[in-house]
Amino acid sequence: MPRIAAPKGVGSLFRLVIDYVATRFTKKTPGPMLIAVTDADDPRLGPYRDLPRRNLTRQSGLFIAEGEKVAERLIASDFELESILAEPEFAFKYEPLISKATPIYVAPRDLLMKTIGFRFHRGVLACGRRKPARRLGELLAKLSSRATLVVCPDVQDPTNLGSIIRSTAAFGCFALVLGPKCADPFSRRVLRVSMGAALHLPIIESANLAADVQRLIDADCELIAAVLDQTAEPLAAVRRNPRMALLLGSEGHGLSEEWLQLAHRRVTIPMQLGIDSLNVAIAAAVLLYHFCQTPADRNH
Repeated sequence: MPRIAAPKGVGSLFRLVIDYVATRFTKKTPGPMLIAVTDADDPRLGPYRDLPRRNLTRQSGLFIAEGEKVAERLIASDFELESILAEPEFAFKYEPLISKATPIYVAPRDLLMKTIGFRFHRGVLACGRRKPARRLGELLAKLSSRATLVVCPDVQDPTNLGSIIRSTAAFGCFALVLGPKCADPFSRRVLRVSMGAALHLPIIESANLAADVQRLIDADCELIAAVLDQTAEPLAAVRRNPRMALLLGSEGHGLSEEWLQLAHRRVTIPMQLGIDSLNVAIAAAVLLYHFCQTPADRNH
């Protein structure tokens, strides 16, 4: 079989991909569509193009998973995988793991970086399709007798939200409820920081957070507000109800009075050496470790 002409200057591994694709096409071997791309303007790469300037939003219906671990968690999840963009060695790695209907676009590193618009050395990106929005009522129908939820009315920083998602998943929480002002939990940065935990943790992007918080109260969830207040209960002394929801405030201003008034209790993390607060993501991890390890006080 004649060799397909490779673009000038491509490496030997990319040359191997081109030959492999040609062999697969000729022999009609089953498996994913391994597609060698040679032009950053190839329209099939649209979801990956210039990512720092045009990050895929909720309205696009898509999201990007960046790097091996997040891409693998997307593949292992029940989200629909639209495509993969990878350097050659990663393309061969993922080919056996995915549906034959899913294209794997293969590009040398310089072309991949030109396409996505930034320096990138992790070898692979994957594009997934978002699911329809979940409703809290559907999840509450499955709520067990002991459950921990996290509620974030206004966490806007993607790095903080990614860390909160990771901790919420790590400590076995039932779900995360986000207010309309929160960062997109499926943005590229949030997914990267959460290490793909958003693909497995139930996340509610609430359109009416006040109504959803009332649903939690009606489901016998105790609302515990994390605050900076010396009169609040110190964390070490707090025992939890079997069902609880932890309210976390915004990075700059904490919880507004609206949420504080709804809370059943207010809890604080005592600090020393003049430190008056912790980053909300760090505070979330400390609080969740305590509450997820603490036996429930059924008489509270």
